Amino acid sequence: MARKTFTTTIEETVQKDFKLACVQNDVKMNDVLETFMKSYIDGEFVLEMEPRLRRTNPKSE
Repeated sequence: MARKTFTTTIEETVQKDFKLACVQNDVKMNDVLETFMKSYIDGEFVLEMEPRLRRTNPKSE
């Protein structure tokens, strides 16, 4: 199967902690990410986002 480069942005501390966990577990980051992606595609887990409301332009009083 062909391999393709994948580039994205991620929160810095998450990336550092993830990289450290992969080193500690002696696995490649791309192997873990690919496994997560396949599991997500197969519906093995879902991402739940909590809605938040935030006023963008406070009313002047």
